[in-house]
Amino acid sequence: MKTTQSWRSKKYKVRRIKRGEVRGVDSWRYVTALARTLIWPTCHERLAENKEFLLMEDNAPAHDSDFTNFERMKEGIAKVDWPPNSPDFNPIEHLWELMKSRIQTRRGRERVTNLGQMKVMLKAEWERITVEEINKEIAKLPIIMLKCIEKHGGNKFHA
Repeated sequence: MKTTQSWRSKKYKVRRIKRGEVRGVDSWRYVTALARTLIWPTCHERLAENKEFLLMEDNAPAHDSDFTNFERMKEGIAKVDWPPNSPDFNPIEHLWELMKSRIQTRRGRERVTNLGQMKVMLKAEWERITVEEINKEIAKLPIIMLKCIEKHGGNKFHA
């Protein structure tokens, strides 16, 4: 079965993986089906506009394998060099923790018994996050980075 997917306003036919199939996205599939056809052409467009362009991907195994890195280097596309495990450098991770804490507090008063109720609760907690809370998490980043540098890498440096 094929479904139309949109990426940067371009339409692509993608085969859906059925539940129970043990095939996922490995580095070969990532490079051949996604990177070469969708991601890297856009990277080349960005590089033409800005020679300082860097591709930003997480360190998922398919994104950071020897094969993927070699193929990306052949394309001349540089990638942001992330630490191997850097959730503390991403403010959204701290906002997820805030939401989790608030939901756990609410669970004492409200029972969530189905997916629909959980979606409602998640949406409500997401909407409760203020710009001030977001800015507070962003303001912590220099302190977190200094702590990481002092410890020569690693993670879980809460400010």
